[in-house]
Amino acid sequence: MTKIFDFFERVAKLLFLLSVLLLAFWVIFGSIDVYQYAVVGAVYEILWFPFLLLFFTLPIINLVMYVKNKFSFKTIWLYALLINGLTVFYLYKSVGY
Repeated sequence: MTKIFDFFERVAKLLFLLSVLLLAFWVIFGSIDVYQYAVVGAVYEILWFPFLLLFFTLPIINLVMYVKNKFSFKTIWLYALLINGLTVFYLYKSVGY
C-alpha cells in the first residue's frame, strides 16, 4: 500500500511542477517578442504544441485526482488546479476578452 501512495505522491509533485512550468511558459512567451531573436523563436515553435496539450489536459487530470482525494485541502492537487485556473485566466486576459 505504501508503494502506491509513494507513486501517487511523486505523480502529484510532477504534475504540480508541470502546472508551474505551464504558467511560466505562457507568461514568459506571452510577454516578450519571441521572434526578435531566432533562438527564442525556435524554442517557442518547438514547445508551443506540447504546452498547448498540457494546457487542456492538466486541469482535467488535476480535477479528477482532487475529487478522487475527497476534496482534501492537504493535497497538492488543489494547488496545481489553482495554478491551472490562473493559467486559464491569464491566457483569457492576454487574448483581450
